[in-house]
Amino acid sequence: MPEQNQAGENRWGPVRSCADTGDDGSEAPMPQVEPSVLGALMEAAKDTVSYEAIAVVLAAADISTTTAAAQQRDALLAALRLRLSGTGKAQGFTGTFPGDSLKGRSASLPEGTADQLEIWSAYADAVNTPFVRGRLHHLLLAAGHGRKHDHARGAAAGYLDAAPLLLAAPRRFAGLRRATECLRWAGDLARTFNLKDLHKRVTEDMVALVERVLADTEDDPGIVDGLLEGLRVQRYDIRDFAERAARRYASDVHARVGFLKLLKAEPGPRRTDIDIQIVSALLDAADADVNAGFRRHLLLTQAATEARDRGLSELRVRAEMALQNTDPDSLGWTRIRCGLALPRALFNGARAHIDAAADLRDALWRTTADVHQAMREQADDARVQEGLLRIPRTRINTAGPVQVTPPVDADDNQAVELQVLALDVLGHLTAHQLDHIHERFAPDEAELITALAHDTVLPQPRARTLAHAFRYFWLEELDAAACIALPQVEQILRQLLRPRVPIVSAPKGQTPGTVDQLGSLIRSMPAAGFPADWSRALELLLADPDRGMNLRNKICHGLIDTPPKHHVALILQAALYLLSHAHDHRTPAPVTQPAP
Repeated sequence: MPEQNQAGENRWGPVRSCADTGDDGSEAPMPQVEPSVLGALMEAAKDTVSYEAIAVVLAAADISTTTAAAQQRDALLAALRLRLSGTGKAQGFTGTFPGDSLKGRSASLPEGTADQLEIWSAYADAVNTPFVRGRLHHLLLAAGHGRKHDHARGAAAGYLDAAPLLLAAPRRFAGLRRATECLRWAGDLARTFNLKDLHKRVTEDMVALVERVLADTEDDPGIVDGLLEGLRVQRYDIRDFAERAARRYASDVHARVGFLKLLKAEPGPRRTDIDIQIVSALLDAADADVNAGFRRHLLLTQAATEARDRGLSELRVRAEMALQNTDPDSLGWTRIRCGLALPRALFNGARAHIDAAADLRDALWRTTADVHQAMREQADDARVQEGLLRIPRTRINTAGPVQVTPPVDADDNQAVELQVLALDVLGHLTAHQLDHIHERFAPDEAELITALAHDTVLPQPRARTLAHAFRYFWLEELDAAACIALPQVEQILRQLLRPRVPIVSAPKGQTPGTVDQLGSLIRSMPAAGFPADWSRALELLLADPDRGMNLRNKICHGLIDTPPKHHVALILQAALYLLSHAHDHRTPAPVTQPAP
């Protein structure tokens, strides 16, 4: 039952009391239709293609000032301002309710609603405007008021009778759209309630309207699409219409592809020909204007996807080669950059942390004291990320470009973006700390090797190589520093994990054995006892090609120019973090599940 307020009203109006029933408990008689309200309603509905437009005129009409007239007009305004959403059996009405802060929320019409139902029922029998009559019967059907079969027939017949009147309305295109809607509503009702005579009328009227629209040179393909969808639901063979529509709207590639997809065919030459037409239409549209920017990229991506799904290997190669040769600068994007101004206090704190170090090794380890808290799992705050922030997004690899769509369950949301931003901030602070280490200790090569070397994970020769990376960093030779440090990070991690988790697979038959690469090694860190937040940080920093910085691949494969200094600082910090565990023996015992 609807919720009631203190005044005894629910969201649809006053609740019927005992005074509204007869002495024997039977329902009160149907309210008498007020002539002034009925006349104003029919006058408002003349030449109108919108229920809201009727409501506006009715609300401003001069009617009787009696309480009954005012109540009936309010009930009719509520009926006119509801919107029908969906088609088929799952139909519902959406509207705004008195005192409701959520505008346009979905509403059902349960049994036992207020006096509006009796008013709608009275006017459904009295009004001679089919557009309004169909709406009132449809509302009563959705509310479960009265005989469902009678209201279904009344609604379907009203919509059918309204269609030719809407097509003759002065606002031609708006009338055409509304007539299409009415025919689809009528078809849904006729099919659902097995109204065979009306079902036949719906099919005939839809077919006639499709013929009319296809013969016109101005109509929107969306009209034809709606009509064909309605006919398809009515089990009418629409293949001839779809083929004609595909030719008629050939200049609109998306409309053409949509109509071609309606040409269902069994596997064979006919099916292959349709598939080729679909992919070729997308490719031809992309080639028609090489300066179309991002639109061309989307067309090529769709063509490659369709070709892949339809088994058209040659067309798929053509689409992918065109994508591969797309210049990122041609996408038509404007890149906006803004400076990152961190508070001076952060740098002062980072500097003081280094000042407290006892020696060079202690100072290097202090750059890895903690990763940013954004990496930590915060399950309790998951609800904060609801809404638009969880809309899946695609990314462009500008080296290709190749469009990448993350899996549905991927954390492609604001939380990941915040984590990457947190890493970026951490990089600025780490770069400042490394520079301060150079200022304070001015280490030479031998001192760096002594501080870094470890018998197992970084013997002397490799420690010398990593020391070169630090010296290049301080000389501002950032390319050299990054390219030297990255292989050492992977080697140190592999040596740390070797005694704790499997990183090598043995050969099987003709299949050679393999060794885990950096991405797999990082994902194995929690199972080896490393904190999950650092594993997450290293994955986003070095090996996540979809959402992270992906520095290992971008630098080693030449996909970016010289990396910024604070990114190189993060690579050096990764090496120091791993070494700190080896030197201080702080790596926890192996576990079978990631640490919580």
